[in-house]
Amino acid sequence: MQLLPMKELLLEAKANNSAVAAINVSNMETITGLLETAQKMESSIILQISPMQIQAQKITYAQIVEMIKLFGRDYDIKTSIHVDHAVDVEDCYKAIDSGFTSVMYDGSMVDFDTNIENTLKVVNYAKGKNVTVEAELGKVGGAEASDSTEEGYMTDPGKVEIFVNRTGVDCLAVAIGNAHGQYKCKPKLDFNRLSAIYEKAGIPLVLHGGTGIPDVDIKKAISKGIRKVNIFTEVDRAFVKGFVDAYTGNKNIYMMHAQEQAREYMMREIEKKLRICKNVEEE
Repeated sequence: MQLLPMKELLLEAKANNSAVAAINVSNMETITGLLETAQKMESSIILQISPMQIQAQKITYAQIVEMIKLFGRDYDIKTSIHVDHAVDVEDCYKAIDSGFTSVMYDGSMVDFDTNIENTLKVVNYAKGKNVTVEAELGKVGGAEASDSTEEGYMTDPGKVEIFVNRTGVDCLAVAIGNAHGQYKCKPKLDFNRLSAIYEKAGIPLVLHGGTGIPDVDIKKAISKGIRKVNIFTEVDRAFVKGFVDAYTGNKNIYMMHAQEQAREYMMREIEKKLRICKNVEEE
């Protein structure tokens, strides 16, 4: 495994008119599932974890980095380790000091000037450490791994150039009609807004809430500057379904075998997502 700053993967994706899938991991099964599938598909992949997962599973940033490095020795792929949706700059600092090669400061819940101020703090901390910084402008609705129906608000293209120039951020998460978690109705992405944002930003853009967006729309978004697609819920649901199906089919099943079925279900879902991000048609 070649561990790289995320920016390098996104620039490669730009050259290939593709995007890199960013999928959440938090244990051995999810880590090996992602690495194994990425190698099979000859794809780069971003392994990401949010502060919420760190808290839920009672692990540390340093522990998850060491786990990924340990299992990654057996795979010949390019990857980055990314912290997703850190709303506290201190979480970004901890992740950088623990060996993450990319961090996202999520300033979507603070005002524009505070978002710039905090993002700049993270950019300055990452400077010289070869760590990529992602920020968010606008607010993607909902929240990962929750039933939140919190509404977002669209990214204003008129503010993008100012934000990028004042922060020096490497890539930008945008709100264009996408949302975290399961969509309550068919998502409708604002592609004209996306084009305007990309023209002003001049840096790779990030699409959160990849679950539930039609494949054709993800591919269209890639053609308009999206270089990283965040996917969580569909892959998470596949893992849980695999485990439940294993137990439902055999109440005496041992945990290791149920976990392996869960991993296999998850890997099938990951493969679909990698094909979309690579702009490869389903076989």
